Order: sequence, then C-alpha cells, then structure tokens
Amino acid sequence: MKAIILAAGVSKRLRPITNNIPKCLLKLNGKTILDYQLECLVKSKISEVLIVVGYKKNMIINHIKQLNYHCVVKTIYNDIFDKTDNAYSTALALNYVNPEIDSTIILDGDIIFDIELLKKLVVSKYKNVLIADNTKKVEPEDCKVKIINNYVVGLGKAIQGETVYTSMIKLSGKFLDEFKEELKKPRIKPEWYSEPLHRLLVKYPEKVRAIFTDGLLRYEIDTYDDLIHAIEIYKEIKQRYGESGEM
Repeated sequence: MKAIILAAGVSKRLRPITNNIPKCLLKLNGKTILDYQLECLVKSKISEVLIVVGYKKNMIINHIKQLNYHCVVKTIYNDIFDKTDNAYSTALALNYVNPEIDSTIILDGDIIFDIELLKKLVVSKYKNVLIADNTKKVEPEDCKVKIINNYVVGLGKAIQGETVYTSMIKLSGKFLDEFKEELKKPRIKPEWYSEPLHRLLVKYPEKVRAIFTDGLLRYEIDTYDDLIHAIEIYKEIKQRYGESGEM
C-alpha cells in the first residue's frame, strides 16, 4: 500500500507565516504537520510515501533527508505549482502508482487527524473508500459528500451533500485506473482532484464507499485561526494516546 501527500501549494491564506516556509513544515507543539502525517503512515504499515512538492520544495526535501522512517519516501516536483491546483499534483504522483497492484491513500498535506481514521482506510475491506465527517456542521465552502446507501455519488463544493470530505481516500484497481485517465484529460482551468473524481462518481455511482469519522478528530489548516485551533486539536490527539505518543 502506498500513500500520496499533496504538499505543493503556496498557502496564500496563511501569509505572512508561509512567506518563508511551506505549510506542511509548520509546527504543532514542536512537530511539523508533515512529520505527524508520516509518523501515522508508518505506524499504519504504509510501504511507500510519495510527497508532491512545489513551493519551497528544497526545504521539504532537506527536511525529509533528516528523517529516518521505516518506509520509502519519495518527492515529486510539480514545477508549475503556482499555476495548478491539486488535480495536477495528484496526476503527477499517480504516475508512480500501478492500479493493478497498488492500493493508494491520498492525503492533503495540511490536515491532522486521529490515526484511527487512517487505520479505517488501511483495514477497510473496500477497494475504494473515503472518509466523510458526519459530525461537522456543513458550511457552503466545504467540500461536501453526497451519499446514497453508503456509496459516494457526488463530491465537491457545489453539490448538496450532508457530510464533509476529510481529504482522506483510498483508491485501487479499475476505478483508480479510470481516475488516472480522468486526471490526464485537458482542462481549461486548474482543478482540485475532487472535481474529476466527482465526474467519475456520477458515471460510476456504486464504486466508492463512505465511512465516517464518528467523532474521531480531523482538522484542515488554511488560515491563522485554523493553525491556532489545530495546535489545540493536536494536543487533544496526543493526550488521547498518552505522553509516549504511541498510537
């Protein structure tokens, strides 16, 4: 099983904090967001992690060189990170994934989460499954998930959905192959990967299952207020597993 971390973006909404550092290297009580994600992936038995970098790429690459995790960690450079959204970054990473043999977890590089959520994806019997937050109040700007009979039939900001997408998904097999092909299609404007994924969900409404947070913590960091809140959520997650950090 492989994992993709999308960490190429400029993070304009966090300026001036991100003027000189990529968002994934911001620290939560001494540990970077990236370190926390990698720690969780390793503890969940992920064999290879592909990190898509762009903005301040050398800082991320040099940081990774200092790490010593028991899995393969590769960086993939999105050289037009300032002109694209994460659909392009996802396509770049999926060039290193073989849908016939690989299951692949995709994570945004700006989220923290309870490791039990990640384990839900890893151990799920379903080949294609995403995690939806069924406890968060749905806001207009959220990426929403529309679910019928536990299958995901729609995804995105523009749809009417009853839960919020966590930016945590596992894909494999023929559906992953279809997703790769959808990402390769020409587009007239930058897209989030949720948009080509939504087009496939409309076409194949019984391919991706939904599982739920059910109160387990997950948080996305876009603004300064988000960062402050994330620090508190990180404390709560760590307290849940004790000072040893064992998860």
